[in-house]
Amino acid sequence: MTVVVQRSFIIERGSLREFERLSREGIWPYMEARGCKIVGFFTNLHGGASNEVILNTAYASMAHWESTRDDARLPDDANEEVRALHPQYLEALRARRDLTQVSSTRVFRLATEWVDYGVSEG
Repeated sequence: MTVVVQRSFIIERGSLREFERLSREGIWPYMEARGCKIVGFFTNLHGGASNEVILNTAYASMAHWESTRDDARLPDDANEEVRALHPQYLEALRARRDLTQVSSTRVFRLATEWVDYGVSEG
């Protein structure tokens, strides 16, 4: 069952460009090699200035999401691409964590089962 995880980050003011770059260049390639689908990064359009960033990511299942958490070890059966991306992923995670004041997560199940997010456990 596909799940979509919505993660909210409150980041240091003025750090959005660097936060996005770390995500795009260091974290997302690894996550996508693991079979995840980055749905999007969002900032507030209405309601006043905010230093909150929302990330939506699709996973093949809860187990798939859990296997990709920051503290999860590299899978024993990881392919060469995943293994090659893992060091830069860990480095970008550390750097992005330094820009993050608070983070919270919500996990959603699809109400529209027919939508194909193109995710696979990896």
